[in-house]
Amino acid sequence: MTQMSLAKQGIFTREMELAIKNEEISKKEFLQKVAEGKIVIPANRNRKREKYFAIGEGTYVKINVNLGVSEACPNFDLERQKLELAKKFDVESVMDLSSGLDASNFRKYILQNYDFIVGTVPVYQVASRHDDITKVDSKEFIEEIERQAEEGVDFFTIHAGITRKALERLEKNERLLKIVSRGGALLYKWMMTNRKENPLYEHFDEILKICKKHDVTISLGDSLRPGAVYDATDALQIEELINLGELTKMAWKEDVQVMIEGPGHMRANEIAANMVIQKRLCHGAPFYVLGPLTTDIAAGYDHISGAMGALIAALNGADFLCYVTPAEHLRLPSLEDVKEGIVAFKIAAHSANIAKGFKKPLEKDIEMSVARRDLDWEKMISISVDPEKAREYRSSFTSETCSMCGRLCAVKNSRDETIL
Repeated sequence: MTQMSLAKQGIFTREMELAIKNEEISKKEFLQKVAEGKIVIPANRNRKREKYFAIGEGTYVKINVNLGVSEACPNFDLERQKLELAKKFDVESVMDLSSGLDASNFRKYILQNYDFIVGTVPVYQVASRHDDITKVDSKEFIEEIERQAEEGVDFFTIHAGITRKALERLEKNERLLKIVSRGGALLYKWMMTNRKENPLYEHFDEILKICKKHDVTISLGDSLRPGAVYDATDALQIEELINLGELTKMAWKEDVQVMIEGPGHMRANEIAANMVIQKRLCHGAPFYVLGPLTTDIAAGYDHISGAMGALIAALNGADFLCYVTPAEHLRLPSLEDVKEGIVAFKIAAHSANIAKGFKKPLEKDIEMSVARRDLDWEKMISISVDPEKAREYRSSFTSETCSMCGRLCAVKNSRDETIL
């Protein structure tokens, strides 16, 4: 039985107990929203963890970190260091996007050694085994999904919303960038060459059976997400979203938990409307966004553009933020790139949680304000999202005030008792 089916029976599971521990939502409301599909707890029953996290309406905004070895950069040790960095910054989820010969070993390493929610894109593993994806038998996609479910993966990105009908529309619509989803592009190539329907759409019932058996959450992938702000909110994006809404209802009928993946590039003024459209078309299922990036010109700084978009998205209904690093569009991210991306999106999620009215995040900001009032530098450093960087900056100047203001410090002068 899945977390969703158990919630429908009023059963509060161990996973729910651990997930709600750091939230500000009542058990009654929590249970109801899990039963309705508005909250998911990615929790493959084949893998027991000490930490579980809830994603969805009424819970804190969470973040996901993408990492993994690749055919071009098969550096296992570097990716392990990235995992440790994610653990250090209390990231809730990692998505293993590995490809190449080491992909399977790296996935198993994460599952065995960490308490993160772990997500994958099974089609990547299939593509890594073949020189030509178009020659893959459709059954192999389903077999790989089942294999990873048995290993303990908590959620899959399943690009089931891109159909033959959508491809016909794609050929007729002008887009600057046709498809920027790696999984979506692989399936596009397979479908166009074989002149067949998307195997993940055609065999969605089989995928649901696998996910129900192992309680794997489906993250319905956005194959036709805009990869340029010019392409945002076009007919292709919306049509796929309608398909994802229909697939969501199919999954819920089988008590399979579902998230919806959202747009990648989008003008800032369009983000709020997109969040409302998604929630409406997909029946309130949790929304998982990559960024979105608010401009296309920020190469080297896409973590800033992405965090800006992520905050707007979270304030208007997004529940789960996939980080973007400074290396986006340019290279596999380095350790420093990963850190910059994590920090940017931790700040975005925290800012959203404050604005949503959650008490605990606000208490942390109040604690920081009191420390600043008292010029308590050690306290300020310890509360910071990145204490190491804060300490490095502070160590360059040792007086009571900072080097910006010195004796002109507003905080010191406004509290100086000698004035009285």
